[in-house]
Amino acid sequence: MSKSLSNNKSAAPMVALVLILAALIGGIFYVKPTWDAVTQLSLAREEKTVTRNDLNAKLVDLQQLQQELQLTSEVTRETTLSAVPEKLDQDQLILDLSKIAKDNDMLMTGINFGIPTSSFSGEVARVTVSTNITGNQSSLISYLRDVEGNSRKLTVKNISVQIGETDTGISRVNFSINMEAYFQGVI
Repeated sequence: MSKSLSNNKSAAPMVALVLILAALIGGIFYVKPTWDAVTQLSLAREEKTVTRNDLNAKLVDLQQLQQELQLTSEVTRETTLSAVPEKLDQDQLILDLSKIAKDNDMLMTGINFGIPTSSFSGEVARVTVSTNITGNQSSLISYLRDVEGNSRKLTVKNISVQIGETDTGISRVNFSINMEAYFQGVI
């Protein structure tokens, strides 16, 4: 009997150890999915925090820009809007350029429009405008000054000049002028 007691005494710690190990392994398998879920949620929270901080920084920048824009006068705002109209408005642009040519004793013989640049609504887009004008050299300078002083924003990109004479012997010069006109992106 003493041997059986002694075997029972030495087996009891082994059984307890096996039970403790089984409980630990079971606990790990039970806790592991929850632990992984917590880790994923923690990473998602960190990403959202970074995104929120970026958006807050952009909001501050936009609020500062809005304050700066509100400091400008209503006249300045209206002048800017008229310089960069809401639509391309080719008809009005043709009338403006034709009037400028006529006011400077020049004849506009042709006008061509390129394909407008694509942009998002509210952004400034541009279109290339090519005009052919006949006049003299001093009229060209006046014409360019009037284009520069026009209420609509126009930028002269290049000028080609061809010198010739009319049938009556009067010196005339043909000008090809490439410009860019700007608008707010709504065609």
